[in-house]
Amino acid sequence: MEYIQKEKYEDLQYNELMSVVDILNKGGIFIFPTDSVYSMGCLMNNKKGINKILKLTGKPEKKSNLSLFFHDMKSLSTYTKNYSNVIFRSVKQLIPGPYTFIFKASKIVTKSFENSKKEVGVRIPDHRILQQIIKELNEPILSTSLNSGESSELSNDPFELSEFYKNDIDLFIDGGPSSGEVTTVLDCTSSQVELIRQGAGEV
Repeated sequence: MEYIQKEKYEDLQYNELMSVVDILNKGGIFIFPTDSVYSMGCLMNNKKGINKILKLTGKPEKKSNLSLFFHDMKSLSTYTKNYSNVIFRSVKQLIPGPYTFIFKASKIVTKSFENSKKEVGVRIPDHRILQQIIKELNEPILSTSLNSGESSELSNDPFELSEFYKNDIDLFIDGGPSSGEVTTVLDCTSSQVELIRQGAGEV
C-alpha cells in the first residue's frame, strides 16, 4: 500500500498526483479525505474495484450509497439525466461543499451496476487534494463513506484507518483527522430540491 500524508489544504506534489492517477487508472482502490468523513473509492468503470469496496465495507450493492465525485457541474450531464434550472441554481449555490446530491442516473451509470441503479449520489467536494485528483482523471471517482460498519469507530483517525485496511487497498491519502460529520443529502430527482438528511452542510 502506498501512503501519502498531507497537511490540511496542502497540495499534492506533481509526482504524488501522477502516482495517484496511475494507481487509479490501473484499477486500484484507495482511501482518501473529503470535506466530511474519509471515503473508499476507485474509478467508476472499475467493476472489480467496486465489488471489492462493497465487500470490504460490507455494503450490498442494492443497498449501498455510492457517490460519484466531480470537479464541477460541467460533467454532470454525462452521468445524470436532465434536471431543471431550479435544481441547477440550487446546487450551484451550495458547491463545493459537504453535500450529497441525489440525481436520476444516466445509462452510463446504470450499466456500471448489476442492479441498474436509477439514481446516483453526486459530490462536488470542498477539498483541495481531492479536487486536484478529480481534475486529472477522465472519469469520476465512485466511492462510499467510511462512517458505518467495522470502520465506523476508526473513520476520524487516518492512521487507524490505514492500519485497518493496509492489506486490502492500493493507496491511502492521509489528510489529517476528519470532521466526523456526514454530508447533507439533498434529493434533486424532481423539480424542487428536497432535504433528505441534515449533515455538515447548511441548507
